[in-house]
Amino acid sequence: MIWLTGNKGMLGHEVADALVSSAIPFIGTDREVDITDYVAVADFTEYHQPDIIINCAAYTAVDKAEDERDKAFSLNGIGPKNLAAISAILNARLTHISTDYVFNGKSRLPLDEDAPTDPVSIYGQSKNDGENAIRKSGCRYDIIRTAWLYGQYGPNFVSTMLRLMNKNDSLRVVDDQMGSPTRAGDLARFIVFITGQPLRDSGIFHFSNEGETTWYGFAQAIYQNARKRGLINHDVDIQPCPSSEYPTRAVRPSYSLLSKRKISEIFKWKVPGWETSLSEYLDKAGVEK
Repeated sequence: MIWLTGNKGMLGHEVADALVSSAIPFIGTDREVDITDYVAVADFTEYHQPDIIINCAAYTAVDKAEDERDKAFSLNGIGPKNLAAISAILNARLTHISTDYVFNGKSRLPLDEDAPTDPVSIYGQSKNDGENAIRKSGCRYDIIRTAWLYGQYGPNFVSTMLRLMNKNDSLRVVDDQMGSPTRAGDLARFIVFITGQPLRDSGIFHFSNEGETTWYGFAQAIYQNARKRGLINHDVDIQPCPSSEYPTRAVRPSYSLLSKRKISEIFKWKVPGWETSLSEYLDKAGVEK
């Protein structure tokens, strides 16, 4: 049995959809089971006896985390620690979702899974704590780091850009942060695949869509694709700008490209390019318009 935590979040919802599409039975929970409460986790797992736990529960308010440190470390650090401890007791496998924010963003080469972590924000530090707790627990695990995630459930960069482009004739978007947008549905399918490969060593893996761009380049692609599909009905002038024009409470990594070498070599998994995935995502948005 699979236990999926955070099933009402953007990624968790897509993982649930992927499990249903694959006819894989699972139990999904959100806030009704508090993963920061060890007793609640122990009681739930004692009754349901999962052999796989997929943890999509997370504190993701990057800027608010700077002022809500305890909340961030509780959900991103203590929660995974509890799940890992229970997984070790049950001999269950834990699949945990992490982030590029565990790195400092100073690299200029795609980041390997064994690159040293050095988070520069409270959010990144809390996610790094969760990773470390899992690795020290003795449980069987997969840690999957991702970046620049967007999807059909919940607010994200794509939905924000579509809203702003429909309200404004011009926008300025940051052009000095490099990464690769990741469609949540693509990641969800990989998560479901990897949970079906249990007889192997624990590991850390990176998953984002292939290719690279900046937030400005991403915004340009959103506009061009959305304009063709009638999702935006007027011209919008999009101009690049430095991060200094939009100071944020938390420091963002200036470089977030993740190497997908391991999933290619180990699983022969072909990761779609970010432009292809964005186009498919907006195709669906156009149909549902």
